[in-house]
Amino acid sequence: MLKSRYSRILFAVDDDEALFAAERLVGAWARRWDAEVRVLHVRRMDPSVPDTATRRLVDAVVDRLRASGVGSEGEIHVAQLGESVGAVVARAAAHAEADLIAIGSHGRSDLGVLLLGSVSQAVASESLAPVLVLTAPFAWSDEPRTVLVAVDGLAASDEAAAEAAGVAERFGAAVHVYHARRTDAAAAEPEEAAEAVVRRAVAIVERHGARAIGEITVEHSIANGILRAAERNGADLVVLGSRRPSTLDSLVVGSVAHDVLPRLRCPVLLARRVRTRVPIEGQSTGAPRLK
Repeated sequence: MLKSRYSRILFAVDDDEALFAAERLVGAWARRWDAEVRVLHVRRMDPSVPDTATRRLVDAVVDRLRASGVGSEGEIHVAQLGESVGAVVARAAAHAEADLIAIGSHGRSDLGVLLLGSVSQAVASESLAPVLVLTAPFAWSDEPRTVLVAVDGLAASDEAAAEAAGVAERFGAAVHVYHARRTDAAAAEPEEAAEAVVRRAVAIVERHGARAIGEITVEHSIANGILRAAERNGADLVVLGSRRPSTLDSLVVGSVAHDVLPRLRCPVLLARRVRTRVPIEGQSTGAPRLK
């Protein structure tokens, strides 16, 4: 079994329609891991926005979290001229030694408008901590029962599988390992290679005490494949590997995640960054459990 993975959660908030749903989910995760939550709001140096308004926002979130049994404190940071909101969030997370960053916004101000662009990309690329992205005010499940993890066989997929297993084990959820196999001439993938990718991820999930099943589909678009798999399997949470953007079709904060995030109707967990690939005992034996 896994030890507690999330003991300090940084919750970046904005005043928009997604806040209350995001707040409930973050509270549920904090209670599940007995974690403390640091509520953060990043504001621009704008004299037209009084400090009292942002302070009321943060204090209200802190009060509601405390009332639900979650230890919480709040802070406001100011983004200086030319400084990105994402960089401020990443720096605050590092200072707080957060082991999970939750960004809940779909709104009108800097954090909301930039969430699916520079903010989430900057946070995920500059922080080693996983990032929980809450992108839309849908009726999220506070406690996931089906976790879809998309894997591509690269190093970040190992951590994505482990991250998915950690969440699933804590909530008693099932993990659905998904791989989109490309067959176009520019990026053709042999069937055996695709099966090895899924077999490896299933082994990682099961090694961490969660149950898993694998699925491979043939897709022209990886992003569309992930979206269809999430809907088909009723995913409450989608987990993607997170690393600095590199190849066009990697499952990173890049083209695929950028396409997936605004279209999913459930939260997305961008796994913590890793630099090495961990060997899995017995990976070369046995058939993958495919759907």
